[in-house]
Amino acid sequence: MTEPRIDADPAVLREPPRDTPVVRDVDVLVCGGGLAGIGAALGAARAGARTLIVERNAWLGGPATSALMNTWNVPVERMTGITREIALALHQRGAGVVGGPTFPFDPEAFKDLAADLMEQAGVELLTYSWVADPIMDGRRIRGVIVQNKSGRQAILARAVVDTTGDADVAAAAGAETVKGRETDGKMRPMSVLFRLGGVDIGRAVDYCRANPGNFTADPNFHILEPERGLVRLSGFFDIADKARAAGELPDEVHYIRMEGISVERGVVMVNNSRVYGVDGTDAWDIARADLECRRQNRMIFDVIRKYVPGFENAWVMDSSASVGVRETRRVRGPTVLTQEDLLARRAWPDSVAKIWRHMAEGRDWHKADGGEGAADDAVYRWATTDLTWFQIPWGVFTPNGVDGLVMGGRTLSVTHAADMWTRGQYCCLVAGVAAASAAAGETLPAGLDVGDLRTRLADQGIETD
Repeated sequence: MTEPRIDADPAVLREPPRDTPVVRDVDVLVCGGGLAGIGAALGAARAGARTLIVERNAWLGGPATSALMNTWNVPVERMTGITREIALALHQRGAGVVGGPTFPFDPEAFKDLAADLMEQAGVELLTYSWVADPIMDGRRIRGVIVQNKSGRQAILARAVVDTTGDADVAAAAGAETVKGRETDGKMRPMSVLFRLGGVDIGRAVDYCRANPGNFTADPNFHILEPERGLVRLSGFFDIADKARAAGELPDEVHYIRMEGISVERGVVMVNNSRVYGVDGTDAWDIARADLECRRQNRMIFDVIRKYVPGFENAWVMDSSASVGVRETRRVRGPTVLTQEDLLARRAWPDSVAKIWRHMAEGRDWHKADGGEGAADDAVYRWATTDLTWFQIPWGVFTPNGVDGLVMGGRTLSVTHAADMWTRGQYCCLVAGVAAASAAAGETLPAGLDVGDLRTRLADQGIETD
């Protein structure tokens, strides 16, 4: 049998065996080039590991670039490790604003900085490539198969880091995973963001100051400090209510949210489209969600330009290259981190990161049930958040069922409620150093000496206690 053929079952195509060329053999292979992947690759390379990162897009950054999510909800002075390094470097390049409760930045500058950091650290990049299958030796992962313009290729590694955002490698390798909310499997909505140019920020700020009751009460999500280059707008409740009642806004849109704002350039990022009941691991759902988000965005843009002062001459600069997926799979590992652990500021003996962010009990910005920003939504209307910290234990980074694999990003072993705390772009930055330690010592990640790992992390500026 040399060609694919359909057997008796017309729903199945039987493919013949094939020989796949091995194109690389490295110490650490990072699958996915979002922020977690960037942190993992840099951590591994700086620890002395031969490191390769595979990314499906033409650039690195994931949500920060491809999805245009260009605001981090933490002050720069509370960031740790590579995240703080990136923020300060963007600021030095005139592409990020420091000194406020959040950090807005230019996503195009982030692309350039990420590429520069990889080159400086000696990380090899393979973009335009999808991870297709894991390469398994029993329950131990030995690398992955990638698919790209060269066809199918095999990459071998002593340790593999899954920063795909959806635990694609872990799931395919047989790791224990869960998807969505534990009670019913529901997941947070998907969005496509877009940026506007030609905005008179001063007029918009004046309107907000004159109508304080129409905006969220949380000072970390509604910021009016244009003199410091810090503006974030969340509300316009009366405008949204009026437009929705007139059929000018989708039913899912109850408020208008603008962030990642460049005051000097008059550039505003809009984060409003919401599609519920879709699964980011289903190709058909992803396509449907992307189309629906873009349909919503056309309505949202028309409403903003028609009703919001300062936006009369605004124009669409660009939109997300891909739909933003907030939640899919998470692994289950030796430890499952809960919201109760986070609220209690539980101290873990195997803590590998101390993370700061603006959070509060029950504060879920993107509820799986919808109604985000509606009149009865306390989270968006009148609740506030505090700058708090929590620890992340090593036990959430290694999945049950697979050896040699380390997780990074929003796929850690946490509950749905805890995921709201841990899924931030800057939260999970230790996987690369851990994978490098495993590769260097031929030790499985789950069996690493955590004391030694914590020392290595401290050497790279990551706060653990």
